[in-house]
Amino acid sequence: MICYIGLGANLGDCRQTLRRAIERIKKIPAVKLLRVSSFYESEPWGVVNQPNYLNAAIKLSTELEPLALLDELQRIESELGRLRREHWGARTIDLDILLIDGLEFSSERLTVPHKFLFERDFAMIPLKEIFPTLEVNLRGDNVIRATGSPVDFKLKLVACVDKNFGLGREGKLLFRIPEDLKNFRCLTLGHTIIYGRKTLATFPNQKPLDGRRNIILSRTLEKVSGAEVVGGVEELFDVLDAAEENFVIGGAEVFGELIPYATEIFLTVFDASRQADAFFPNVDDFTLTAAQVADGFEFRSYTR
Repeated sequence: MICYIGLGANLGDCRQTLRRAIERIKKIPAVKLLRVSSFYESEPWGVVNQPNYLNAAIKLSTELEPLALLDELQRIESELGRLRREHWGARTIDLDILLIDGLEFSSERLTVPHKFLFERDFAMIPLKEIFPTLEVNLRGDNVIRATGSPVDFKLKLVACVDKNFGLGREGKLLFRIPEDLKNFRCLTLGHTIIYGRKTLATFPNQKPLDGRRNIILSRTLEKVSGAEVVGGVEELFDVLDAAEENFVIGGAEVFGELIPYATEIFLTVFDASRQADAFFPNVDDFTLTAAQVADGFEFRSYTR
């Protein structure tokens, strides 16, 4: 089922806390993160004598029952330091189930849709961003877009795949042709490229690519000449520049980690099927905006 979660924080480093919460939600078993909103600043609701809030919304699919999902969200709140002292009071993190597609649910612990959802612009505005067909009537509250969301970095995914979206086999690429390499170079030269340790192994002499800022996502590599090594996605957003063009170039695990935050996808798709053991993630949450047909393949562009 498709579920929408609201996030809020007004104590500590709110941007960092929201990003950490999103990453932990992404790691809940039987949950797949699909989309993330911008961050928004708003005045407190309910109890006014407290700092302004930073709010966001995320879209996910899950096999969990609503109360089981609530248990996981409350576990994450506790891990991130939430203490339940005052109703509607200041908090390190707040995670609410806002909507579940096609479901109305009510118990002592949980009501879906959230019983105050349609009274809160700070919840409705980020929700509308990731659920554009949702009909809402806003109250005119003071809700201002803020910086720091993973989507602010406008990640662009670049890959070469077969017609089944296969990426590679046994650590090797399925295709390597001049037209695709030229397209890749034109897209990424002079910009930031983000990739994993296995992708580094496919480069000439297993060295970072010249003319680009190389960022390697790896928990095992310590230092690579000509590149920056970061240990995870939380750390990645601390070092990225939102004013730069940031391209994610592989492999499959890195694509899967970062596609929820992407705004564009550039695929070279071959009209052939190969025996692949690594695949590009599902692109159903994106819209195909352009397709340039060539001899035996096509260049495709997708956007949110």
